[in-house]
Amino acid sequence: MSPRLLVSRATDAATLAEAFALRIAVFVDEQGVPLDEEVDELDRAPTTAHVVVRRAEHGEVVGTGRLLTDAAHPGEVHVGRVAVAPSARGHGVGALVMQALEEIALADHASSGTTGRAEVRVLLSAQTQASGFYERLGYELHGPVYLDAGIDHRDAVKVLRRPQDLG
Repeated sequence: MSPRLLVSRATDAATLAEAFALRIAVFVDEQGVPLDEEVDELDRAPTTAHVVVRRAEHGEVVGTGRLLTDAAHPGEVHVGRVAVAPSARGHGVGALVMQALEEIALADHASSGTTGRAEVRVLLSAQTQASGFYERLGYELHGPVYLDAGIDHRDAVKVLRRPQDLG
């Protein structure tokens, strides 16, 4: 039986600090990303949303991610900094992070698309080692492989539509 997981939006400094701690453990300590490239000014922008996944039993943060927006590109968001604790990998934590970020994207950033239906384009830069994970979630990889913080990445996109606008 897998542990019960709680998903929430990081709305206070303490929760944001827990999200940063997990990101530093995964990206800086485990993957060797320089600290000054990991936590940036976008983390504290009022338009940035962060989510965390906790183990209900201990309250430990085991997953996190952020959603960036740009007023110059309505109907488009960028997911990034998706991190899962090594002890929680393979248990659906990453999918919960992505689901929460996609729900925020739809609720807060959908606009009338080219079809006239409310939609939002979700963009992300996927580490190539995680590309299969994003493809399973419906993201389409495109473009060449490129280095970001010394790690191979590819761009990916997924268009989300509100359920009432499907069909």
